[in-house]
Amino acid sequence: MRSKIAIVLAILGLLVLGAGIGQRTIWLPPATLTATAPAPSASAPLTVIGPQLLNTRDGQFTMTVKSDGPLQLAVARQDDILGWVGNGAYTEIGGADADFTQLAATSHKGEATVPNPAGSDMWVSEEKADGELSYTWQAPGRGDWALLLSVDGKAAAPTDISITVDNEAGTPWAVPLMIIGSALLALAALMFLIAPNKPKAEVAAGRRTAGRVPSDPATGALEVDKIVASRSAAKQADGPGAPATIDEARKAEADKAGPDKAGPGDATSALPLMLSKTEPPAASKPSDAPVDPVAVETETSSDSGTSDQADRDQPDNDPSDQDKPDNNKPDDNTPDNNNGGNNIAGENNIAGENIARKNKPAKSKPAKNTPGKDQQTEFRAHEGTVGLMNKRAKFTTRWGAALAAVLVAGSLSPAVAADPTTPATSPSATAAATESAPATATAVPSTPGFPALLDSQVQRISSAVAAAVAAGDNAKNAQELEVRVSGMALEARTANYKIRAKVSKQAAMEPVNASTLLAKVVTTTETWPRSSMLVTQGENNALPQLLTLVQASPRENYKLIQATPLLPGQTFPKVDKEGTKELPLDAADGLAMSPADAIAALSDRLTKADSKFKTSFNDSVYIQSVLDTQATILKEAKDASYVFSHKADTGQVVNLRTADGGAMVVVGYNFGIDATSKENANLTVGDDAAVFTGGKETTKGFTLNYAEPVVMHIPPAGSDGKITILSATRNLVGGNFKK
Repeated sequence: MRSKIAIVLAILGLLVLGAGIGQRTIWLPPATLTATAPAPSASAPLTVIGPQLLNTRDGQFTMTVKSDGPLQLAVARQDDILGWVGNGAYTEIGGADADFTQLAATSHKGEATVPNPAGSDMWVSEEKADGELSYTWQAPGRGDWALLLSVDGKAAAPTDISITVDNEAGTPWAVPLMIIGSALLALAALMFLIAPNKPKAEVAAGRRTAGRVPSDPATGALEVDKIVASRSAAKQADGPGAPATIDEARKAEADKAGPDKAGPGDATSALPLMLSKTEPPAASKPSDAPVDPVAVETETSSDSGTSDQADRDQPDNDPSDQDKPDNNKPDDNTPDNNNGGNNIAGENNIAGENIARKNKPAKSKPAKNTPGKDQQTEFRAHEGTVGLMNKRAKFTTRWGAALAAVLVAGSLSPAVAADPTTPATSPSATAAATESAPATATAVPSTPGFPALLDSQVQRISSAVAAAVAAGDNAKNAQELEVRVSGMALEARTANYKIRAKVSKQAAMEPVNASTLLAKVVTTTETWPRSSMLVTQGENNALPQLLTLVQASPRENYKLIQATPLLPGQTFPKVDKEGTKELPLDAADGLAMSPADAIAALSDRLTKADSKFKTSFNDSVYIQSVLDTQATILKEAKDASYVFSHKADTGQVVNLRTADGGAMVVVGYNFGIDATSKENANLTVGDDAAVFTGGKETTKGFTLNYAEPVVMHIPPAGSDGKITILSATRNLVGGNFKK
């Protein structure tokens, strides 16, 4: 029977193992999947690949773009790309379908041509290729990102786009099936190895084999003589048939002895006395026949290979032999506890062999009169201690080996987690766990939105601005500045070039450097214009410079509108590194004064020494310098009257929120000096002003204009602080004589 089970396990193991191997071979799904964009309904100069596609498989994919000629790819935030596209026609490429075979494509009508998008400051990175571009996506930062494909803004943009991802349809059951199949094969092999010896052939039906070897050869000979004699007597008396077995002979002898001398009832007569409920007769005496333990062990060993049912049908022990003491063993009334495992069939924990050897009759618990069970108990009771131990050892070895094989298979099952094709934990589950955890300092920035510029963009923009300014300064040509400089910064440098062209001793303006970036301020504004502020200092800068940059529209690059030195003793305010808000001019929420009011107050403070806003500002070297200059001019003006003014240009004001709740305000003033001659007195101007007035002397009067960029800090509301002038300078930009 055990061999049949082993065969079944082996077949089952081969099937399971084959199924596991098949999942890794013939049934293994493809390693990758590819989705391709269909041909658009209309051509367009731009192709936009949105976040729906870029977020596919958390961005773990490779994209291939094919074109008939050159192509260029730009990476930027989705809002920035759509802002740059504006009214231009474009093809939008979306995510893949459920089968991951086709990408969504939508055509948007608009302008047939657009400017060349290459080189925009909004692009985090750009790549160019000819014919085919293989691109691996990696998000530059938080937020929604997009890709912009184009050729030159006029030719049709590429739309032959495909993405390739790893196939998530893995084979998670491959390794478990191979482990289970191997375990079943191992268990089958163990069952083949530990199968019992082949049982001896049974005799013909109706007759029992010799069975056990008698425990005593002399007793066996005596039983045989009894059988022979009974047969002979039966033939002579024409009585019943002679006994065929030793057990029949014993029963016949018991019947002759009568009921008084009979032992236990028929139901228990075949049991040893120590297992029988009935106590032995008082007249019975122990037999002197010794019990050979070796014979008992031999009996047990030889009997293990025979038919159990045949042994149980015919017990062969003589009850008279059970009362004989064992002269070979010392008289010990203590049960042998070393045979703790010999309590068979629920009987007392006393070995049958030891009790059978006692001289005293023993009381035993009643045996259950279950067919076959009593015979088994009788058979076990005659086994020796050594035989029982050997049999139990074999039993334990067999089932222990089988149990070990199962445990090994179970212990290997956790290896399924190491299967490379087993799908990993879904990002959505991981995200859900992160959101449920307590928030950390780096989880969500205090400033809503995302920075308009990354560090790489800031460095690239500052270098481009510095290069343009250096080119203009070297050539003294304002046209070199126009690509990166505008506003008051362009006006001041243009005037300086003009003066230096005629006045050799005129000093050049402070150079703009980007080699050392001390601080940066970027906004989270999603609309235009956008602004940014950089603090730099080069080798030729005596003081750190505050560079204010503005991007007027999506298709324009950032341009320098102000370049002012940080005044001595001043510290640049702290600003959120993740970006800050731009405030409207009239915003007063959380501020000691709105930017518009602060600009007007500073205008009055610079113009009047006794300004009512004097207490609203901290002491400043620049304010004092302006007031001293104006006072000196008035003191020396004997032939003219002077009027001073500081008018703000509110068209290019930048207001940035600071970390303390205050705000930095960048504004440009026009510092005007209006001189009127008294009684046609002769008035003289300097060489630098003469470049604009066309001469040095006049009897009517003159006006001079100075560019006066200022950066101030407004404290938050409720604080004891005052408005601080952080940075300021002035440069002559124009003048004329009165007529």
